[in-house]
Amino acid sequence: MKSLFKRKPLVAILVVLLVILIQLVTRAFSPEQNLEVVFLDVGQGDAIFITTPSGRQVLVDAGPRNNLGSSLAHYMPSYDRSIDLVMLTHPDLDHVGGMVSLIDRYHIDLLVHSGLLAGSDVYAAIADRVSQLGIPTTTAAAGQVIDLGDGVNLEIFSPHPDLDSFESNDYSIVARLSYGDTSVLLTGDAPKVIEQNIVRAFDDRIQSDILKVGHHGSNTSTADFFLEAVNPEYAVLSYGCSNRFGHPHGEVLATLFAQQVRVLDTCNDGDVVFESDGAEWQIK
Repeated sequence: MKSLFKRKPLVAILVVLLVILIQLVTRAFSPEQNLEVVFLDVGQGDAIFITTPSGRQVLVDAGPRNNLGSSLAHYMPSYDRSIDLVMLTHPDLDHVGGMVSLIDRYHIDLLVHSGLLAGSDVYAAIADRVSQLGIPTTTAAAGQVIDLGDGVNLEIFSPHPDLDSFESNDYSIVARLSYGDTSVLLTGDAPKVIEQNIVRAFDDRIQSDILKVGHHGSNTSTADFFLEAVNPEYAVLSYGCSNRFGHPHGEVLATLFAQQVRVLDTCNDGDVVFESDGAEWQIK
């Protein structure tokens, strides 16, 4: 009986190693992947997970709670404990809360932030931990282009380096993810005044197939002129069911409906998953 009990941990280890080996071989010999963009259902907040065709991983915002790892597990191999790029659009808790646990669970190659240092106590703690771990950081600024390889790029439209504001939402990173002829506009909580600045500065360059609707569908975002400039086929709303803010607001839904945009949302649809081969999008 003793020898049997001694063997059990060894058998368990071998099984785990076999599973990891199968995943590695499958990944190595599988055909080239598409670009995958997942709008994670994190309740009242934002978290978007992007995987490029060659497997580079980008997390845009981290939701409000410390359980984001369980959501990411559906889209990452079990052995994977690294993320190439994390972009925090601004310091609000519903966008950064999940970073508290992620920082120590995953190796992060680069953190991109809005440049706004003010925020909640949680955000300050995250900033301190990033510094302790020596995670490389950079400040996003309009005009930057982040090359993710495979022809995938993140073009930053906001914030402008000269922005002078006391509102954290004004500092939201607005970025256009592009791959071939397909694109997604990620907006954080950017309000209408920032939308106006972006349209003036970038004009038709902001046109995108998919729009992550600003500020969870609040009427402080998604102005008519902005939606016309983006001209999306799809719009994604990330919000919690029965939230206390009344998101999404009726006028935003009416604006989307009037422009015949197909709307998906994390409250009713759960995780919203798009795949692109560079020519067109598919909803998984």
